Amino acid sequence: MFSVRILTVDPSRRDFIRRGVDFYTRRLSQYCDFELLELRSSPVREGGKGAVAEARRRTAELISARLKPEHRLVQLDPRGKTLSSEEFAARIDDWRLNRSGVDFALGGAHGLEHLPGAFRLSLGPWTLPHELARLVVVEGLYRAFTILNGHPYHKG
Repeated sequence: MFSVRILTVDPSRRDFIRRGVDFYTRRLSQYCDFELLELRSSPVREGGKGAVAEARRRTAELISARLKPEHRLVQLDPRGKTLSSEEFAARIDDWRLNRSGVDFALGGAHGLEHLPGAFRLSLGPWTLPHELARLVVVEGLYRAFTILNGHPYHKG
């Protein structure tokens, strides 16, 4: 079965986010082998010189160490490409045909350094908390798979 993983830092502290992610994770299981990896990041010394850049670098290192080379890498990035639900589903379909899986890399509160070779995907021009972005990506994945399987969930 096609493997889809989201690699991010720190478990969500918000119950509604965890419940939403769990909801879509259960639904995704009929279409793919889904896994959410919430890696532990080091605390950031707020206000320290270069603290944000250091946090972004460390997050990139944490995530990079867990990537699967046979998977397509997709990095969530506000400067990335914006896709409609149908376009995103077409990308998923292409990756299913050409790869064993896909790894989605999401940064934490301070973001994530650019990962070499990643397809950079934007969720749109709004700034979202990283925990909410996690939920949006999981729902978007479920929507993409329902589009590909002709399920009525997507009424687009």
